[in-house]
Amino acid sequence: MNSSPTTGAIDAGMREIQALLDSSGPWHRFAPHLEAAFVDFLRLRVLEMLRSGWWVVLLFYFFVGLSTFTQVFMLSGPSWRAANLQVWWAIFLAEGLPIAGLLLLPRLRLLHENFALALGLIATFAIAVITVGTSAFPDPFFNVHSSYVVVFILSLTYGIGAFRLWSAAFMGAAAALLALIAIVSLGLWLEWGLFQQYILVSNAVGMMLCYMVEQRDRHMFLQGQLLLLEKERLDLVSAELDRLSREDSLTGLSNRRHFNETILHEWERARREGQPLSLIFADVDHFKPFNDTYGHLEGDAVLARVGATLRGCLRRPGDLAARYGGEEFVLLLPGTPEAGALEVARHVHRAIGGLGIPHRKSTVADHVTASLGVATLVPGPDSRVASLVAAADEAAYAAKGAGRNRVMVAGASGPVPVEPD
Repeated sequence: MNSSPTTGAIDAGMREIQALLDSSGPWHRFAPHLEAAFVDFLRLRVLEMLRSGWWVVLLFYFFVGLSTFTQVFMLSGPSWRAANLQVWWAIFLAEGLPIAGLLLLPRLRLLHENFALALGLIATFAIAVITVGTSAFPDPFFNVHSSYVVVFILSLTYGIGAFRLWSAAFMGAAAALLALIAIVSLGLWLEWGLFQQYILVSNAVGMMLCYMVEQRDRHMFLQGQLLLLEKERLDLVSAELDRLSREDSLTGLSNRRHFNETILHEWERARREGQPLSLIFADVDHFKPFNDTYGHLEGDAVLARVGATLRGCLRRPGDLAARYGGEEFVLLLPGTPEAGALEVARHVHRAIGGLGIPHRKSTVADHVTASLGVATLVPGPDSRVASLVAAADEAAYAAKGAGRNRVMVAGASGPVPVEPD
């Protein structure tokens, strides 16, 4: 529970995000924690897309391959066709490597922690290969023609790759440099003016797409974060309202409504499992004279201290302490036989007396005391939960009638005094 956000922290986060959404500048500058969450948002989205849409990636790969094969075959002159097709096969197979890398990304958890780096390297390799391929055709016509294909493919890569602008800029520059080194080293065709033109055009279009997509993604991310925070806040408010609906505001114990719901649930469970269910009624002795003498504020303080004492006397998570009404309290002990319930009742009796709260109007002691009644039943097919409540209430009433400041247990022929430890 300590790690749960408070409404104050949630409200601060909502104000921060709303301020970013309201800003009209061309950049959303995120704080480090938001930037890290945004990067993770992009990573999870791309991983999910690759995990569920792997067949789209393959379909696109083979579609582009088939369409470019058709162009090479149809547009190549007879003297160039065989050589052009060899280059096409080399490019097609080389581009299969980054495609395979993309498809493996969601399945290799080792790469998830370095997802951005892995995706960037894959894209850099793919761009470099397709750029080198432009200069690898022996037919000068295809050297020029394929540059337009490069512009298209590079722009598409930038647009769907979920790259942040600066990452894309670095990736594009690295791919262009690698391609240029490979072209010069291999002695491939190079028209410097054309090379600069299509590289600059493709990267400029790609940067523009990256910027637009990133800003859209940042806006969507902020809206999503705002919705999540609003949901968290509503959940906290709902949980608080639920707690208040089940809790007595003075003592912090369960209220009578929650007790009634719980005892019905525990009764049915005890009936199914054949287990005993015990109930203890505790009534603060001479509480009205205490209020008349010391005032209602002091009376409320007594009830609060008694409530805290009852809560401290319970050790099992399934046990329930509740304020039944006025100065009356109940303790519900599921799966507890009579002997165990009597032990708890004696402990409660001693603990309340041990508070040592002065009570000069009491006729049984000079401090606040309580009368307790104990009842235990194993629910049967014909028994009712009201019989258990009535038996515990009757035993507490008998304890008050017998002189107060004592414990009595419901017996077969009526309430029986319980000897103190």
